Amino acid sequence: MNRVDFMKQLESLLQNISPSEREEALQYYNEYFNDAGPENEQAVIEALGNPAKVAENIKRDINGSGYGDSGYQRAQNRAVVQYQQAGEQQTKCESSKNDSMPAWAIVLIVIGCIFISPVAFGLACGALGTLAGIIVTWFALIFGFGVTAIMLFVLLVVMLVTGVMCMWTDPLVGVALLGAGFVCGGLGILFLMLTVAMAGIVTPAAVRGLNKLFQGLCKRK
Repeated sequence: MNRVDFMKQLESLLQNISPSEREEALQYYNEYFNDAGPENEQAVIEALGNPAKVAENIKRDINGSGYGDSGYQRAQNRAVVQYQQAGEQQTKCESSKNDSMPAWAIVLIVIGCIFISPVAFGLACGALGTLAGIIVTWFALIFGFGVTAIMLFVLLVVMLVTGVMCMWTDPLVGVALLGAGFVCGGLGILFLMLTVAMAGIVTPAAVRGLNKLFQGLCKRK
């Protein structure tokens, strides 16, 4: 049943009331259909019920049995609530359909994760291994430079003592040993400076830089 059929049946059922009252009732429901709009026509018809029920309410109102002028308004309010609820339900269904991801997309994502996960795991392990290797190499260099500096200082002492002792028997050898000892001392100072710079300056600076980098990434997230 559409609006035209509803109004025709209602008009036919109201033939036994006065023309003015019939016209008033028909005009009321026509205006109500107009206010609801064509898209809510079926919802309004379902909310109002069949034309016979509407005609019965109108006649009861006219006969003064307590329905009164508010009877039309109550019918309208019931219809408004029902077709608004129907519209909201339809909107929710359409929204859920739009928001839901298609099944084929979910399948592709799952398959992609299955194939990508080993590669991602390998890259992550490789990155962690590379980072760990760099850190170990760095501290190994610091330790090696420190040990080299100590050994060069030990050679400095040994060559100085030996050179002084050889000065009485073989001055040329003694001078050569003293010179070699001073060279070892100079190299020892150089390696000591590298050790101090790497351990006391470069390493803390690198740690602070990485800390700031991670803090910046966390703030952005």
